[in-house]
Amino acid sequence: MTTYTIGSVKGDYQSLLKLLEKIQFDPDNDNLWFAGNLVNEGSESLAVLRFVKSLGKKAITVLGEQELRLLALAEGLERPTADDTLDDILKAPDRDELLKWLRRRPLIHHDSKLNFTLVHAGIPAEWSFSQALTFAYEVESALSQGNYAALLENRGQGQSRWHAKLRGWKRLNFIVNAYTLMKYCDAQGKLDFNAKGPIDAQAEDLMPWYRLPDRLTAHLNIVFADEACFEDGAFPGIYPLSSQGGLSVLKLTATPGQSPVHFSS
Repeated sequence: MTTYTIGSVKGDYQSLLKLLEKIQFDPDNDNLWFAGNLVNEGSESLAVLRFVKSLGKKAITVLGEQELRLLALAEGLERPTADDTLDDILKAPDRDELLKWLRRRPLIHHDSKLNFTLVHAGIPAEWSFSQALTFAYEVESALSQGNYAALLENRGQGQSRWHAKLRGWKRLNFIVNAYTLMKYCDAQGKLDFNAKGPIDAQAEDLMPWYRLPDRLTAHLNIVFADEACFEDGAFPGIYPLSSQGGLSVLKLTATPGQSPVHFSS
């Protein structure tokens, strides 16, 4: 049995199929991990969602910002833009079933046998592994319940630093934004949710989230969707899945001393 982790698909169903053919994915014996942002940008978001959902327990999907945007659009809490390509989902006969399935996806997934952890964006340096799981559950619980729209309605990016006394929407917003949006931070751990693009295009005081000293999850092997052109393979335990030049996939292995194997579409 082999486990493959795939970066942001972004509605590109055809590229996903080509990638699965390239790695000779066998749904009877292999597992797929998806690092969020399954939808938007590409023209076949509905096909992507239906396919991943159809895999059942053979596929693990964590939430990205595009899934949260889709849920907010479905509730009328955000307005569509000219760049959105989500109408096929919002008008689909199985729309409610797909959206309910999305709301029950996690923000973080960990496999102790493989010793790999999957998120969409990252994990704040101040969080231990147990805290990362606990805080994610707070948001996951809110999204899975009947009043989930309140979380979507009260989303914002005003809270850029974590501290244990955070409560209410500020606390939940920081957690969800950290898991789905974080890329860069300063030396004190303050996240800059507006910083985009490669490292050499950032202000001198900003660094990738995983380079912050004394990061409490430095012992983990973390796989995430790379939306910022981070340095691939340049930092121990960090495995960014770039979306530049096609879909990226990582073949995970628990063999001691053996590095994961990269593929791209």
